[in-house]
Amino acid sequence: MTALEAKWSPAKHLILGEDPQLRLYAEAAVWLKKIEMFRKSEDERLFSQDPTPEDLAVHKSLLQRLIADGAHLLSLAEQVGLPENVEGITSGSVAATVDLLRADYRGWHEPMSPEKRERILKQAFPDGAQPVH
Repeated sequence: MTALEAKWSPAKHLILGEDPQLRLYAEAAVWLKKIEMFRKSEDERLFSQDPTPEDLAVHKSLLQRLIADGAHLLSLAEQVGLPENVEGITSGSVAATVDLLRADYRGWHEPMSPEKRERILKQAFPDGAQPVH
């Protein structure tokens, strides 16, 4: 432990507890369960029916929270690491899940501009053929 780490040790211990890796693993497991519940509600409210503006507002807010919580877990994982576990929760899997949540956020709450859509379609279909809708 470096001198700087030693100075932070009391605060770190108070915040992260006796076994920071175990605590981080528990928090990551709970976060993944929250995402599972979120996905179920997302299927029911956004895919099985036409979402209302209120549905979209709640969806946006929950996604923002899940992304922020995931980023926090990732930061902690970089500091203390995640222990090996039967679920296979790793820093990489947490990072991938955060990336997926961010992609979902962009897809639902940051619509693509018509110009960008046209540019992507031209790149994907250079001969002018368009996908069937």
